[in-house]
Amino acid sequence: MVFVFDVDGTLLDDKEDLSEENKKAVLRAAERSLVILASGRMLKSVLKFSKENFDRVFPTIAYNGGMVYIPEKGVVYENKIPPDVASDVIRHLRRLNVHRQIYVNDELISEEDNEEIKAYAKHSGVDYKVVDDLIDVVSKNGSTKILAISDPETLEEVKETLSPLFASLKIFKSFPTYLDFVPESVGKAKALKFLASYMGFSLDDVVAFGDNDNDAEVVEVAKIGIAMGNATQKVKEVADFVAPSNNESGVAKVVNLILDGSFNIFDGMESN
Repeated sequence: MVFVFDVDGTLLDDKEDLSEENKKAVLRAAERSLVILASGRMLKSVLKFSKENFDRVFPTIAYNGGMVYIPEKGVVYENKIPPDVASDVIRHLRRLNVHRQIYVNDELISEEDNEEIKAYAKHSGVDYKVVDDLIDVVSKNGSTKILAISDPETLEEVKETLSPLFASLKIFKSFPTYLDFVPESVGKAKALKFLASYMGFSLDDVVAFGDNDNDAEVVEVAKIGIAMGNATQKVKEVADFVAPSNNESGVAKVVNLILDGSFNIFDGMESN
């Protein structure tokens, strides 16, 4: 069996804490199954989270599928936004007066040392660098991901405005206040399929947990897709079951049912 866990809004509660119940459940799953973390976060952020909470690292899908990491092997897959496209995105976000940040070689970079980048760096547990011109950086390197940060309503407007202009990109929310820009070919499901081929397991063995729109495709392709009680409607629509929320240690409740062979009880869950 293979367990795939999103981090924010799934393993972590709304205070960004990992409950003791979820921690024990993940470690219990790892004793007898393969555990994969699949996040929109930077790779270094996910690895830090894993080391601090589980005292180990797992195979990791980072950047919503833009980068795949395997312990002992390192990064085995990466997909970047091309330099010209990344430059255009930055120009448009500047025009719309929305905070923007880039990710190059797993490094967080901004052109403004503002509250948005400070809060994001604290949330992710990573350092950041401020440069004079993001376009100067992406024009040479491209970017694994570009992130816009603002209030949810503004980001909906940004998404509506820019989506028709960038057919080669996926533009979606990974958090209510985060709007992600990644290559159209990037996704957690594609990265999971890559890992399945690379590591030799089947999607028929996968149980996947998620809460936000960026989790929908991996929840859908898994043999058993679990939407958290706090999940978006998009995730709930493609999931097989809806678990208790992230604030109720919903991951632990489902994992323990599965490992105990009692999943058919579905206590506290809704079947779709």
